[in-house]
Amino acid sequence: MQDIFNKVPCRESQINGLIDLLGDSDEPLPPCIFLSGSMATGKTLCVNKVLEYLNYKHVIIDCIECYTSKIMFEEIINELQESDADTKCDSLSDLINNLNNLYPKIKYEPVILVFDRAERLRNMDHSIMCTFLRLKELCKLNICTIFVTQLIYDNFYFKMGVRDPIKLYFPNYNKEELFKIIFLHHKSFVRHLKSNYEIDSDIEEELEKPELFANFLNAFLSVFYRPCRDLIELQHMARVNFVKYCEPIIKNEISASDLSKLWRHIAPILKTSLELLYLRISTQKLAIPSPGKENNNCMDINNYQFENTLKEELMSTKTFAQSFELPYYAKYLLIAAYLASYNPPKEDKRLFMKNHGKQRKRLQQVRAKAKITEKLNTQLGPKVFTLDRLLAIFYAILEEKIGLTSNLLAQIATLVELKLIAGNKEIDLDSSKYKCIVGYDFISAVAQTVGFNVRKYLYDFI
Repeated sequence: MQDIFNKVPCRESQINGLIDLLGDSDEPLPPCIFLSGSMATGKTLCVNKVLEYLNYKHVIIDCIECYTSKIMFEEIINELQESDADTKCDSLSDLINNLNNLYPKIKYEPVILVFDRAERLRNMDHSIMCTFLRLKELCKLNICTIFVTQLIYDNFYFKMGVRDPIKLYFPNYNKEELFKIIFLHHKSFVRHLKSNYEIDSDIEEELEKPELFANFLNAFLSVFYRPCRDLIELQHMARVNFVKYCEPIIKNEISASDLSKLWRHIAPILKTSLELLYLRISTQKLAIPSPGKENNNCMDINNYQFENTLKEELMSTKTFAQSFELPYYAKYLLIAAYLASYNPPKEDKRLFMKNHGKQRKRLQQVRAKAKITEKLNTQLGPKVFTLDRLLAIFYAILEEKIGLTSNLLAQIATLVELKLIAGNKEIDLDSSKYKCIVGYDFISAVAQTVGFNVRKYLYDFI
């Protein structure tokens, strides 16, 4: 047991709960166990280590890889049969029959089916999860199903009544637990640091001291713990910032024992790094000299300032635009707002309607087309538009048909909150007016993520 606690730290109560539920090999298993909790809280790792410890026959199904019911059923049967021959299993009845056929071989030996990322089962037929919840009743085996998911059980909807599973919750790690888990990887952090710098042997001994890493973790978690509890993301950001924390020590600018100077050095860098949470933007950038220029002040990568790198990365419009994780319809609403700001209202019919009729080319229009770039709509700045015009363009450019819901209107308020659109947060169908305040490069990058050609619907380019 102590070996499991060492491999899965800070999860003793959940491990003990799983072992108590699964019991001894000669006892009947519970029909179903439902494990829920946020991302990176050790759910899958706990299940894997407990099953290895108990040495039960088990199958772990990743519901992302097994995206159809047929693939899932065949994965279960082929893993339990432990043979090279693939068994076809097209339906739930075939799965039950194949499981019953395994009874003479397995008999009452414990069998565990683990469905990782089980929230994907909601996209399949409702009868699939209902069947797995009561699989023990439908076959002769001593079998238990375990669902591992980020959602709570109330998020799963069933048309028919089912027996509730045994629920086990994995809470987020607190600050002390995060410190303990990340501290266990001290050696990997030091190896990552050595791979980036050539370090003298005397300084290397200082960097390998656990006290230095503990001081860094205290400073790091004091900044990052409140906005982020995701262990995976915290480990990544800690790895990036530990290099910057040790830079002045490697350059002999600050002593490893001078904690106050190290804190003053790392504090602004940590605050700047908060802008990059979950973005995974590279913080290393090589300065390449331009050909044909003399006396080019090329900056070495080791001397490149971390703050300047972050600012240059965030100033890249395409990278910045693609870092916005907007909902699908919010992206189309933003595109529609841009088109409404930079297209004349009288041209909407010709731009967005298929049957807009023929249009004669008058001399005045030909001369207007020959205008210089300074007078292009995209150069003159955004114009104000009404909410009904925004929605009309949105439905014209969106291929699928959806209703006007409160959720859709709330996304307009979100775009205003993010300062992508200027206007009132309160949605008023009669008097609300807005203006898109993002540029062409930004909107092109957003449109690229949904496969939409903005240039095709701009009056300046037709």
